[in-house]
This record gives sequence, structure tokens and C-alpha cells, in this order.
Amino acid sequence: MNEAQQDKYLQAQKLISDEKWQEASGLLEDLVNDVDDSEVGRLTILALYHAKQYTRACTYLFEYLEVMFESYADAQIAINILVQNELFILARQVINSLSQWQDELMPQVIAGEKKSRQEYQETLQARLREFYHLGDYSLPEQQTRLQAAFKLPLNEFVTGTKFLLRDPYTHPLVKSSLIELLCKLHINDPVTIYWLDKKEYTLIPGDLKPLNTLPIVREGKNLISKKCGNQNPQTEQMATQEFQLQIMFLYPRVNEVINDINQWVDALIARVEGKNIKINPVIKQWQARLGMMIDELIEKH
Repeated sequence: MNEAQQDKYLQAQKLISDEKWQEASGLLEDLVNDVDDSEVGRLTILALYHAKQYTRACTYLFEYLEVMFESYADAQIAINILVQNELFILARQVINSLSQWQDELMPQVIAGEKKSRQEYQETLQARLREFYHLGDYSLPEQQTRLQAAFKLPLNEFVTGTKFLLRDPYTHPLVKSSLIELLCKLHINDPVTIYWLDKKEYTLIPGDLKPLNTLPIVREGKNLISKKCGNQNPQTEQMATQEFQLQIMFLYPRVNEVINDINQWVDALIARVEGKNIKINPVIKQWQARLGMMIDELIEKH
């Protein structure tokens, strides 16, 4: 911070100590956009929260989320900001990712969900209807509607998700996101997914691992790097990007499809380079199917 910024920071601290939250938040919002400082970010969030500017507080919370969970008092405020913005699903996801305070923080979310059901019943029903009809729209609109569904209480969100996972018109990438969300929310109810091969599979999300923590994902990326070496960084980059999309399409059945990661990566690199190699016919079939889906995705978006 330069001298003028330091002066502004000290002024804001004095206003906070005097509980002049509105004035403090004005100074801090000016400052936080000029300096990259986690403490300034934290104080901006606190000042906006106490000034009851919950929507504005939420925009900074996403940027400075980690620093808000270094103390229990700040963690309570962070969760309350999410609850005030009715972001119940995100609040639950954040709490489940913590190594402490889960039992203490979750009642805030449950109370917020209860209030939403009691006071905003019509709004809630409208949100749920929009969520149910997600499959009627293009991928970008489906993703937008999924974001809007984060304002649903957990039970309603899970009910809607169970329906969408069996809907043939829900995009596979949205289904993948929904399953991973249920995994992170520790949902132990069985759900059924209508999958890429036009078959239904029943699974328990709480038993799964999030996509990017799967060992096969790390192994695949390491193999791409190793096989491409330093000789062709462009091929490596393209293959890594395509692999990431492939596993997003395949989740939660990544391990069932990729049963030989070495051959899979060889086939992927050959596809990127436009070469034909002799590979397992099942892997070849999956690579072709995923290739078409990825090409269509890129073409449309």
C-alpha cells in the first residue's frame, strides 16, 4: 500500500472500531479494488455485513473465502452472508469442505432454509419449477438454471436433481456437475442416472470422490505430460484440455470406462495429432463418441 492507501486503511479501521459500518465499507470498497490484500478483503466483507449490505458482501466473499474461515467468528459471518443471499447449497458445500465447526455452522443454514419455506413459498415453488424444466434448454441456459437452483433448500434441490439425472434431455455435463454436487453435499440417498450409453445406473453420491480428486485423473494428466515430453507443448496442452472434458462427460463412471489409462492416453494423443493407431476397439469406440460430443460442444459454444 502507498501512503494514501495506508491512510485510507487506518481511517477505515477507526470507523470499524466506532461501528460506523456504512462509512467504513465505502472506504474499504474503494481500497479493496486497488490493493490485493486479504485483510482489506476481510474487513470489507465484515463492514458490508454489519451495514446489512449482504449482496455486496457476497461478491467479495467469493474472492476472499479462505481468509473468512481462519476464525470461528468470521466463519459464522461468512455462512450468514450466504444464507442471507439464500445460497443454501453453496453454504452447505462450504461447511462440508471444512475440517472443523461443521456441527456449529450447519444450524444457520437449516434455519435459513426453514425461513425460506415459511416466508417465500411461492418464490420457492417457482425456482423449483424452473429447475425441473432445465432439460428444455441449451447447455448455457441449463448451467444458468443450475446456478439459480443453489437458492433451493437441500431437500428440494435433491428432489429436483433426482428427476434431472433421469431426464434424457439434461446435458451430460450438467448431470456430471449435479452428481459431484451431491457428492460434496454428502448425500447418502441412492440416485439413478440415465447415462451416456442410454442405460440407467443407481449410485450413492456420498460414496463417490469429487472428479479432480480421482487418482486416475492425476495419472492421466501425468501420462500425457510424460508421453508428450518437451517436444510438443501444443499437443500436450490440447490433449490435457480434451482429457479434462472427457472425464467430465464420463463422471461418475470414469473408472468403469477407462480401465487402461495407458492405452486411453495413447488413443487420445493420436486423436489430437490426427493419427491412426492400433488400439482396443472399446477404447476406440469411446474415444470416437467423446470426440464427437466435445467437437459439438466446442462448435456450439
